[in-house]
Amino acid sequence: MKKTIAAICLAVLLGGCVSTLTLQPTVLDGQQRIYQQGIESVISTKKVVVAIRPSSSTFKSQARPTVIISVFNRTDEPFDLSTEDIEAFADGHPLKVFTYDELTAEIKSRQAWAAVAAALNGAAQSMNAANAGYRYQSGTFNGSVYGSNGYSAYGSGSYSGYTYDPAAAQQAQAAANAQTQANLETINNETENALRGLSSTILRRTTVLPRTWAGGYVTLAKMPPDQPHEIRIVVHAAGEQHEFLLRQVRLPSQ
Repeated sequence: MKKTIAAICLAVLLGGCVSTLTLQPTVLDGQQRIYQQGIESVISTKKVVVAIRPSSSTFKSQARPTVIISVFNRTDEPFDLSTEDIEAFADGHPLKVFTYDELTAEIKSRQAWAAVAAALNGAAQSMNAANAGYRYQSGTFNGSVYGSNGYSAYGSGSYSGYTYDPAAAQQAQAAANAQTQANLETINNETENALRGLSSTILRRTTVLPRTWAGGYVTLAKMPPDQPHEIRIVVHAAGEQHEFLLRQVRLPSQ
């Protein structure tokens, strides 16, 4: 039993460790390296021009790797570009490319679960508020009683019990309701911000007109952070393939 508990604790500790990762592009034959805002990018030029770069210089291991893919249409015909036109492989195995709809559904699912948790917490606070009006009182007493006929008696004892203050209960209930409402509003605001961020950045199906640029952020599935991984990304555009190679590596802890 002790060994089992120790193993569980170790797993929790290891799972809680956060590493800093980076994506390192590799320049293949016929490609060109450039830098955008200090981040290394790779350009592949054929009938169309395709550029790829990590979305940031580093990212945390609990986050998914994200790249920015941009396409310039040098042909005279338009074509569509979406995440369906992008393939990814990690160490030779298929790697999931998330669509905009999948990422949106994740955010809404997290919102729903967070709202449930907030509601349960609010119910618990309401129960506590209902009991807030009760006050427990206790003490002791003693004294003497004298009669007209010269009789006297002495007595002592203790008492305890509850009294109820409806004003205190009402005040506590109002505070609990206000806190629950504030929690729900925070969840809604964070969800709306996340959805707006997706809408303005994540690659969605776009028609790339002649002599124009198009593109967006592409999110990949997470990979174990404890070892390097070779990521191959293939972009299908205007009937041709552009292949890119990146390496996910963990940076030394500081």
